[in-house]
Amino acid sequence: MDTAVTQKLKCPIAIELIIPEDKLNEAKNSGNGLFSKWFDASNIPGVKYSIGIYPTFRGHEGETWIYFEILSPGNKLNIDADFNMTIKSAHYVLKKHLISGEKDYMEEKFCTTEELFDPKNRFIFDGKMTINMDGILTIEKEAESEKLLQFDDSSDSSKLCLALWEQKNKDFTISADGKEVYAHKSVLAARSPVFSRMFESGMKESKENKVTIEDFTFDIVEKAIKLCYHQSLVPYSTLEEKTKLLQFFEKYDMQPLKDVLEKYLITVLNEITVCRLTNAALLSNATKLEMKCTEFLKSCHRTKPIADFDILDKDFAWNFLKNSFSHVSECEHA
Repeated sequence: MDTAVTQKLKCPIAIELIIPEDKLNEAKNSGNGLFSKWFDASNIPGVKYSIGIYPTFRGHEGETWIYFEILSPGNKLNIDADFNMTIKSAHYVLKKHLISGEKDYMEEKFCTTEELFDPKNRFIFDGKMTINMDGILTIEKEAESEKLLQFDDSSDSSKLCLALWEQKNKDFTISADGKEVYAHKSVLAARSPVFSRMFESGMKESKENKVTIEDFTFDIVEKAIKLCYHQSLVPYSTLEEKTKLLQFFEKYDMQPLKDVLEKYLITVLNEITVCRLTNAALLSNATKLEMKCTEFLKSCHRTKPIADFDILDKDFAWNFLKNSFSHVSECEHA
């Protein structure tokens, strides 16, 4: 099995906490804090966040402190939180960075209790205090390699393909990153019209029985060649490898393998994978995958945060956003 890879997940967060002035007065006298509800980080399971304020902070008589906290399962996740806390009526902005593995909450002096209730400061406006928080949570998560495809190696054709791979008489060498993998010309020609034309043209590669591939890593080249024989030879791969394999199959016109992989990638579409899969679809001309990614993005646009939206192909992102805000109108009579 391949080594696990690390994915960086991002989740936008935001809270507006509205506190009536009489609640602030009560908390000032009691020393208690006033807090928002706990809200779920939409695409980081088990993570919650909350904000609050202590009009009179215990142990700091006469001082008002504000509060931000993250909860994660067992408090074991290392989460980076970049966030702003603002009070628009007072033109107040606090920018903070919190790493939850070091500390799961932030407490900071806001002002004196006297300043909080002074009308001139406009912290309390129109009978209430409104605290806005917005930011981004970032978490690094290990994603185990997944099975590339389901396969059945019990059929006669499967046994033949696997036996071919085990043969020592392979007559063609594919080189990448200074390493080599060997294959049969007949298998490559059957899988790829690009290789077939190469062998028939009398090109240098055909005469030397060797080709060097420079735009894919050896790991990807080796996996792609093995898949020309049988899927069981590549039982596991990461999502990143799958998207690179899709591009390899497109470049070498291995359409049946591309179709099978494209069908699989459609099944793993979610808020975390969609932007990377969209880019892969665009680079590999995977029309069905691109269509499914577009549909998924539209379904999430106003309901769920999308991870890694900033890596999305710029032209695709521009057209997607433009179409998302486009209004449809029927022609009106003059």
